[in-house]
Amino acid sequence: MNDIISRLLSFVGLFYALTTLCGQSTGTSFFSFCPSAPVVRDHEGNTYRTVQIESQCWMAENMRCTTSPTGRSWFVNPSFSATQPEYAAYIAIPPDSRYGMLYNWAAAMDIPSYSRHKSTGKQVRGICPEGWHVPCNEDWSLLFKSLGGNGIAGEVMKTPTRQWQPHLIIQKDVMGFDAFPVGTYTENGFQNMGFQTYFWSADPFNRDQAWCCIVYDYKTDSYNYLDYKCYGHSVRCVKD
Repeated sequence: MNDIISRLLSFVGLFYALTTLCGQSTGTSFFSFCPSAPVVRDHEGNTYRTVQIESQCWMAENMRCTTSPTGRSWFVNPSFSATQPEYAAYIAIPPDSRYGMLYNWAAAMDIPSYSRHKSTGKQVRGICPEGWHVPCNEDWSLLFKSLGGNGIAGEVMKTPTRQWQPHLIIQKDVMGFDAFPVGTYTENGFQNMGFQTYFWSADPFNRDQAWCCIVYDYKTDSYNYLDYKCYGHSVRCVKD
């Protein structure tokens, strides 16, 4: 009996510590897992934590799958050319893959060639688990609004880690989105690790560019940003 009571008290202490850590200094509620899906599993069996941010249920981790959910062919870490890096779907496996893979837009959208896709106004599953989709600009904009607006959203999205270099601003709020500074993958290889992170949007802009969300180390804001579809960025999913 004493052993049971001791374990119970330990659990209560751990719960109190976690809620204290996760509580927001502004007096708003603690962040929480999505009630309908506290954990989500992809087609490879990888599991991901989730976070409820007002009306949206987001993954709190970057996608880590290394294969297409529909069996499409992907290249791994291709050698970029100056003329046609964009046609093939590919994945880049960063040195520290605990924080997810980097996908070009074609792989993120799970299409054979990014030049074939046009915006339809519908939710696009892409590489996300069933019942989830690659966020569009509207999804990102709603997230920014929920986090207090574009001017501070980037600050609140960052996970509180010294991996954000060299201008880490200590957060006042922890929302649980947990953005890591994994950088990007370009024709020059892995870039900006420790300084930036990019998340693809499902919205294309033109044949060569698509929208993404960007978070900087030295800025508190976040916004929708245009980048080349051939580059490798992180993917977060939002629940349908």
